[in-house]
Amino acid sequence: MNGEIKKNYDDLQIYQTALLNANDIIILFSSEGKILKVNLKAINSYGYEEDELLSMNIFELRNKEKLDIANTQFEKAKLGEIEFETIHYRKDGSSFPVEVKSIGVEINKGIFVLSIIRDITNRVKNEEEIRKLASLVENTDDAIIGKDLEGVITSWNLGAEKIYGYKREEVLGKHISVIIPEDKINDFCEIMKKIKNGEKIKGFESKRKKKNGELIDVSITVSPIYNLAGKLIGASNITRDVTENKKVEEELREKYEEISSLYEELIAIEEELRSNYQVLEEAKGEADKANQAKSEFLANISHEIRTPMNGIIGVIDLLKVTKLNKNQKEYLEMLSYSSRVLLGILNTILDISKIEAGKFELAVKPFDIKRTLNRITKELSLACNNKNLEASYYIDPYINYNLIGDEIRLNQVLINLVNNAIKFTKSGQIVFKVKKIESTNNKLILEFSVQDTGIGIKEEFKNDIFKRFVQQDMTSTKKYDGTGLGLAISRDIAKLMKGDIWFDSVENKGSTFYFTAEFLMDYTKNYKETSCDLQDNKIIINKTKKILIVEDNEINMKIVCAMVEKLGYEFEGAYDGREALEKLKDNSFDLILMDIQMPELNGYDATKIIRANEIKTMVHIYIIAMTAYSMNGDKERCIEIGMDDYISKPFDIDTLKNTILKYI
Repeated sequence: MNGEIKKNYDDLQIYQTALLNANDIIILFSSEGKILKVNLKAINSYGYEEDELLSMNIFELRNKEKLDIANTQFEKAKLGEIEFETIHYRKDGSSFPVEVKSIGVEINKGIFVLSIIRDITNRVKNEEEIRKLASLVENTDDAIIGKDLEGVITSWNLGAEKIYGYKREEVLGKHISVIIPEDKINDFCEIMKKIKNGEKIKGFESKRKKKNGELIDVSITVSPIYNLAGKLIGASNITRDVTENKKVEEELREKYEEISSLYEELIAIEEELRSNYQVLEEAKGEADKANQAKSEFLANISHEIRTPMNGIIGVIDLLKVTKLNKNQKEYLEMLSYSSRVLLGILNTILDISKIEAGKFELAVKPFDIKRTLNRITKELSLACNNKNLEASYYIDPYINYNLIGDEIRLNQVLINLVNNAIKFTKSGQIVFKVKKIESTNNKLILEFSVQDTGIGIKEEFKNDIFKRFVQQDMTSTKKYDGTGLGLAISRDIAKLMKGDIWFDSVENKGSTFYFTAEFLMDYTKNYKETSCDLQDNKIIINKTKKILIVEDNEINMKIVCAMVEKLGYEFEGAYDGREALEKLKDNSFDLILMDIQMPELNGYDATKIIRANEIKTMVHIYIIAMTAYSMNGDKERCIEIGMDDYISKPFDIDTLKNTILKYI
């Protein structure tokens, strides 16, 4: 008898030790469900004190609307063992998913239930992310195909079905050669050799065969697939049908070869930006140091993207003065539009960073609003013409055009509203209006509106439309491009401009977005529109003036030199600050266009040396910074160092001309 008592006591001691030291939540219940023992993990997880938990029962931790299920599960546990997943509730009312394993135990002839409970919040979150990723892969327009190391197809998405014409069940388990022409089999073998060596093949162009025998031009990216143990088990093919693109490339290959390489670099950098920005966002709350790291990263990545962007936009400007046929002009317009879209994405991400850091502010200065409105109406007309939409606009004739405000941010909001209207409208018209709301001696309040006949906004979505990263629904997300940030940032800009932004919308009938902003009126100057038409044979300003161009990027050097030559100035080039100083010893220059980030000697240090030398020479040379950095404070730093002005890459010839004209 004593031996049996001792055994039961020892059993109880074992359970108590497990309760106290386990990493999972462990709770011992009576046969009625009353909590008898809990470990520290349970106390920390539920937020109750130990004595509070010991006064509760199992049902108080569960959903009160599903107590019948909880009771059934508990009764089964008393009879043996049960495993299930459910939701538990903390003291503060919050819930979390758990995995429960309950075992009925007999101690001193009494029935008890020992539950081992594991918080599976992270697992559930990861599973949801995996489902989202799988959905994106499944529904992209590109063909995404998985295969093993022998070339046997293991996965086939809807994009592959659309491109090749085969249903998933027709190709799973078959060799990838089913879509490869016979004369391209060697290409496949070479690719697989590289994959087995751990290499990634990007943008490989070849031919592929559809189910109906038709051959198509494709661009293929192939990446190795590893299992959790790091063993190579197969490869993923991302294939894009570029049949139509190939026709364009054949016509423009010579002129666009340089641009294509820049785009590849830009896309790679943007992919890195998105990936790293997401990582930084997730780590945002962990420490103040993480926020600083994110700001530094965005400044650097901004420089990396804006440098090739300057090359792209510059080459586009220069191509416009060459002989182009109708198709080539159309392709060039497409390229120009895509460049602006990419720059817009970059600026959007930088704006969000500034907003989060509390550094989002207006750059208020005099400007002619007529220039902004002309730009908006021109882009509206062009975009509507491309989509066969009717474009109309009304601008209040009594508006004072000479204002003080942030022209760039105003343009940003209007472009966003106009682009949204065009994007979501298949047929009908877009109407742009500007009217005066209030006017005093020195203040003007304007209302801008953009009306469309597009898809409208669903009723249940209207309250969320100005939230960040929100888009109307999955169908809309798949069909229409966008970051889900444009309207959120537009709202922040409207508030900074002492205005507001709102909308009226009926689903399937259209939307009207309204935006108000307050400006000061400027009576000190009469502004004249300035423009620089590259189609002119010459833009001669003053051939006696000489400019030193300091730029380490060879492509950007060629482009800036071409622009300066087009403007009619004499010029010389230097590829870093040290070379620039050498040229200044033997030559006289009226102005220096100075890049910032350069090897050997950067633009900041070169400027300091030049300004120090001017103390002896008593001759001041104007220095204009050309920088790919665009974070708050960059312009101020340039001025503090001793530069006279600042232009942000990418810039066009208009911007360059107007900046130079301020000084020489």
